[in-house]
Amino acid sequence: MPVDRGRYQRLTSEELASLSERAARVISSGAGLKALAQLLADALQGAVLVEDDQWRHLAFAQADRRSSKGDRYKPPASFAQYYKEGKDAVVRATIGQALHGLCAPMFAGSADDDEPAGYVSVFLHSKPPPHAGAALRIIAGAAGVDLLRRGAGRAQSKRAFWEHYLNGGFADVAALRDEAASAGVALAHAYVAAAFDVEGLPVSDAREALASAIVSADGSCPLALPGGVVVALFPVRNQADVARARQAAANAVHDLQASGIARSVTCGIGAHHADALETAASLAEARQALAIGRRLSGRGSVTVHAELGLLALLDAGAGRDAFARFADAFIEPLAAYDRKHKTELLKTLRLYFEVGENVKEAAERLSVHRHTIFYRLNQIVQILKVDLRSPRDQLSLRAAFAIRQMRSEADQ
Repeated sequence: MPVDRGRYQRLTSEELASLSERAARVISSGAGLKALAQLLADALQGAVLVEDDQWRHLAFAQADRRSSKGDRYKPPASFAQYYKEGKDAVVRATIGQALHGLCAPMFAGSADDDEPAGYVSVFLHSKPPPHAGAALRIIAGAAGVDLLRRGAGRAQSKRAFWEHYLNGGFADVAALRDEAASAGVALAHAYVAAAFDVEGLPVSDAREALASAIVSADGSCPLALPGGVVVALFPVRNQADVARARQAAANAVHDLQASGIARSVTCGIGAHHADALETAASLAEARQALAIGRRLSGRGSVTVHAELGLLALLDAGAGRDAFARFADAFIEPLAAYDRKHKTELLKTLRLYFEVGENVKEAAERLSVHRHTIFYRLNQIVQILKVDLRSPRDQLSLRAAFAIRQMRSEADQ
């Protein structure tokens, strides 16, 4: 088979350190051995097998890469027959002519316990690169820690923390972080939440499959809610992280359905709240987006709460104050831009709607060239991040104008 040498470049020390950090986050989130295996499979573009001390299967993952014949990796059922104990931390074996294997033990006991709790093996379709052994040992060490920390008491402690946290049970950041530390959870600065409805799988299997699918974006699935909804959390610090989290959630929906693992996967994605105490609000938004998206677009859809606009308020039966905040969120950015730059974008957009989106008539009423109207409309799209051709965005904008006008008349 032809070798794609570009994919086997040596990992830098920084990349190995990053692999170690991501493995630590997988452990703290409770995603499990499958997610750790997926990390290694993606890093080395191979297949990874995790086995216990009796060489029984615990987890398996593989990179989404195919050979020149279109076949995916087909490693042996166990590395046991190739394992020879020795002084080296990593055991290497050539399996046939097309497959190379490396195996490292994982330890889950005290420092004096020399007996491994299991083994992590990686299989590659080419000679292992220099960094493969180091990457394997990082994941084997993390897998050993995960086994050690998977006691019932720790698992229950983590579950209790996540339930408390995602139900909005904390009013103080210090108390939140103290309880997270005591439960063994490494809490991120902030999260975007996603709610997945997976059909055709038991909820425990659905949670494991989703955790593996989103691990490359540092996502985790700490909890499954009553009704079979699996909660996913993506750590975020900026807008780029938000976009990456949303893309990872959408990819997970597509991949799990395309692979046949699940009959259907539907997803709702909440908004990014900068305060860690508001993750529960992001989850509530994600669940609402899931419910609305399923009604409007059917199963297999991905719905982002921020893009629902007026529909989210109508679904929630929101009060007057909520509608006022909604209108301000749409209108105020244009009003602020007009004040700063002495422009007439707000007036132009209102008139554009009033004349039935007739650019020529809008230009005549404003005594400007129609190219000026097109230019202003493009500015509006960029500032508000909307699509004026979208019925949903138009509905939100027209409603915002109407709400603002009603408030203005009520104040007179």
